[in-house]
Amino acid sequence: MHTVIVGGGFAGITAALEISKRQLGKITLISDQPYFLHHATLYATATGRSVNESVISLQDIFADHHDVTVVEDTVVDIDGEKHLAIGSSKQKYAYDNLVVAIGVVTTYFGINGMADHSFGIKTLKEVNAFKEHIKGEVLADKHFDKNYVVIGAGPTGVELAGALQSYLHELKDRYLTKGTVKITLVEAAPKILPRSSNTASAKVQKRLEKLGVKVLVNHKVESIDDENIIIEGKKVPTKTAIWTSGVANHPFFATKPELFTLLDRGPMPVIVDDHMQAFKDIYVIGDNAAVPNAGVAWTAIRSARFIADHLARKITQRPFKKYRYPKPSESFPIGDGWAYTEWRNIYATGRTGYVLRRLTELKNYRALLPYDQAIAAWRSHSVRETE
Repeated sequence: MHTVIVGGGFAGITAALEISKRQLGKITLISDQPYFLHHATLYATATGRSVNESVISLQDIFADHHDVTVVEDTVVDIDGEKHLAIGSSKQKYAYDNLVVAIGVVTTYFGINGMADHSFGIKTLKEVNAFKEHIKGEVLADKHFDKNYVVIGAGPTGVELAGALQSYLHELKDRYLTKGTVKITLVEAAPKILPRSSNTASAKVQKRLEKLGVKVLVNHKVESIDDENIIIEGKKVPTKTAIWTSGVANHPFFATKPELFTLLDRGPMPVIVDDHMQAFKDIYVIGDNAAVPNAGVAWTAIRSARFIADHLARKITQRPFKKYRYPKPSESFPIGDGWAYTEWRNIYATGRTGYVLRRLTELKNYRALLPYDQAIAAWRSHSVRETE
């Protein structure tokens, strides 16, 4: 059996590892980049922590899995009848089973100027551009920007706002930068962390405000240029706006309507059956699938492990199981040594919440890496870049 997996995120990598562990045949993992990007820690990498906790070589991950071939390519077409995935390199990848987990893309909801005048932290290129900007604004002339505006108060937004406040204060202490730090977090919904509990929203907002972050809810960003951002009709001078809101399903799926049916709301994920199948022998997992709690590492890992078990049952002709959707825990680190962590309406804050968050991150690294490598990546969070 040959399983082709498209995507080098949590879902794709875990699927390859789990299928390999079960010795279910040849595996080809196709990714458009040679590394795994740990999105949950990019906020930290963007604010002075080591890149080693966010970027891990795919070759390192699969070094001991000789049945896995890693290919750097971009799949641009799929022939579901002939069982072929076609790459931008014109290479054709024949498969018995195809697993697609290519992640989501950024959408700016049509806000004028946002694509051209805001920073992002969803890719390594975006993170590096943001860090270079901070160095230019803060280090070159020893002045802070007038305002730092984080747009979108989902998990990435609240985590970045808290980390950015600490990071800029570190730079101020290190380089005697003039001025005060002004960070504003803007959310169009009635509360921050709109998909989380009211308790999570209240506790995290209180923590952010204690750190000095100004939180605006029920506020929409209307436009932005290279000097100002317009929020609810008010002009705010800034050259540092960071967009953390808005994702849409990968546009590739819309180009293959004969294979994929999209849910007509939200980010428009792919509709799958009880076995994560979208078309005969084509499975969609991770952020791309229309399943509850998509968009977090825990769900990506769980769906990948399910697929490995499903393919094992398929090859041995055992009865299939249905995919289940238990709610994962939530955790939001805000600044140094503090996090809000919640599971089944039980929550912890402060140092306890932070320890639980860190243990969750270690568990996620262990899903991908041998113990020594996982520990090294996990510990690199405490390593700060030096200038």
